[in-house]
Amino acid sequence: EVNKPIGFDTYASVQTRGIEADIELLKGDGIGVMAYQTTGDYSTTGAKSEFMNKESVDWNNTTSKWEYAPVKFWPAGTNEKVSFFAYSPPYDITPTSADASNNPKIAYTLRDYQYQMIDIVVSNPEDATNNTMNMTSASGTVKFKFMHPLTRVDMVAKTGTDISKNSATKVFITGVSLIHTSKLNKKGTLDMKTLTWADNTTDYLASPYALTAYDNQNNECGILNLTAANFAGYTTSSIDISAGGTTATSLFIKKASGQNTDEFLFLLPVNNGTGTANAGDVKVKIAYDIVNKTSDTTHAKSSVEKTVDLPAGVFKKGSAHKFIFTIGLNAITFDVNTDASWGAETDNSITVQ
Repeated sequence: EVNKPIGFDTYASVQTRGIEADIELLKGDGIGVMAYQTTGDYSTTGAKSEFMNKESVDWNNTTSKWEYAPVKFWPAGTNEKVSFFAYSPPYDITPTSADASNNPKIAYTLRDYQYQMIDIVVSNPEDATNNTMNMTSASGTVKFKFMHPLTRVDMVAKTGTDISKNSATKVFITGVSLIHTSKLNKKGTLDMKTLTWADNTTDYLASPYALTAYDNQNNECGILNLTAANFAGYTTSSIDISAGGTTATSLFIKKASGQNTDEFLFLLPVNNGTGTANAGDVKVKIAYDIVNKTSDTTHAKSSVEKTVDLPAGVFKKGSAHKFIFTIGLNAITFDVNTDASWGAETDNSITVQ
């Protein structure tokens, strides 16, 4: 159809800014669109003309539509097609346009403060039901299906023995770090068609990568829910995991000030959808105190620090991992719950001797 405008719609359930959210947050941020016109089907190494470059598409609450200006129209030439790629949020992401030899790409750098980390999303241009490649006016509205190109981490801890009724002994988590050797990247470049991250052998997170404390007075902070203890004179900034018994206590702040959802750590994946190749490619170091009350104002303390190998296959692209620390008097055991697409879970157990 000649002079038919191009319209957009989205299909997604996304998480952003380190918190659980839905498509409403995507609507608040808006999306960026890259598009390319071709004669015949799109080819990575074929000729392509730039049709849209970082086009801002925003949700209009009044019309309940995704809108942009000026509106573009479908090409009317024989065998003329347009392929679309989208990303969100428009900030923190640096798009690079496609050329005769490359697909469009986005560059992304993790924020320095864990509380400020965001979950980016990109469209799957070859999704089975929302394909946005090689479209024509007959294709109708361009519907983007978004996916998560990062990996999501949650951490909880519990005691191996229920001491919730024990008024004389408590266990406090005092620190958590990730240990790695050239595995966890700080920067990455994603191909928007193949949805794969390019190898990066230079830009890595520090090791140890310490998780830092949440501060409700300053958003330049971490997400560990460390607070000053108040137990028999023990006042260390820590997380009391005793009260929950054998029910795990979150180590990350939940429903932070001004938020109604939970916090997560978002990282660049390791080896795209494969994850770590070997057990121990990434380790977790956890510090905790076992505190025994000797009077109302005095205590005896045992400080413990353990480093454990995480299993192979963690930190996959698009996967949500929950690290479950089980702390006993002499050992910590770990479970890793893996949600491969923010969906089904698999458990892996690790024991520290």
